[in-house]
Amino acid sequence: MTKLELDLLVYIPIVDIRHLKLWGRELYAVIAIKMRFTSLVTLLPALAMAQEQVPLADRVQGWFNQVKSFVPTAAPVAAPIEKLAEKVTEKSVTHVSLNNWQSILTPGPKAEDWLIYTTGGNKTCFGRCGTADKAFKESVLLFSADPTSPQLGYLDCEANQVLCAAWSASAPSVQYYQIPKEPSVGEERAPTPLRHIYLNATTVTPETIYEIHAKKTYENVAVYEGALHPVDGWVAQYQLNIPMGYVIWALGAVPSWLFMIGISFFSRTMMSRRAGPTGNAPRAAAPAGSAN
Repeated sequence: MTKLELDLLVYIPIVDIRHLKLWGRELYAVIAIKMRFTSLVTLLPALAMAQEQVPLADRVQGWFNQVKSFVPTAAPVAAPIEKLAEKVTEKSVTHVSLNNWQSILTPGPKAEDWLIYTTGGNKTCFGRCGTADKAFKESVLLFSADPTSPQLGYLDCEANQVLCAAWSASAPSVQYYQIPKEPSVGEERAPTPLRHIYLNATTVTPETIYEIHAKKTYENVAVYEGALHPVDGWVAQYQLNIPMGYVIWALGAVPSWLFMIGISFFSRTMMSRRAGPTGNAPRAAAPAGSAN
């Protein structure tokens, strides 16, 4: 008896004559399964040889793809700029006022640059500084990620009108100072270059403010060397800049109608003095003995 017949005997169930048709169907199914198994066994060597011919790198890549298909999708990786924003410490911004402006502009142990943003409110900026204020706040992160960025200052002309008048500062704008190193004993103090950079109140962006330092766009603006320079101007050298700021601020605080009344009163007084006394002068007395 052949091996195929033995296998068939194992799979053939014990049936009676009433199940002859069913037995025939089961016999056909067993024969079909056995033939498929025998064909598979004969194909195994060929499959093994074909597998050996596939490059190892391709097989590894296929295994990796299969494993990856079963791994749950990982959470999306945060963008590099978002990671940077989490790690970068926000740069401090110094609020400039009458109490600390001299210490800011005084030379220190090393030279440093100061970028002072000037803003205002309804009186000093006429309500046009909202876009520029937002742009400056967003630019602080750009400066924070740059280790070579200058020191940042914030001057609110609405709260410091005297200082803005003394500096002749307008909003919105940027004052870029290049403060020199503290001079040695016996040396003269080096000048402090100052540039007034005016900002477009409607189109300014954070990049515009950051590029003042990053791309050195401040070099496109001429250095200010006028009398109202906070450090090098002749007004500051005689320590008259702050008193002049009070005078300018007081003149600006006077209502226009009151100012016009004062000018009118002053002009009338001067004209009356130049014209001399008015009215009929007293007649001279007639000589004695004269007839009427």
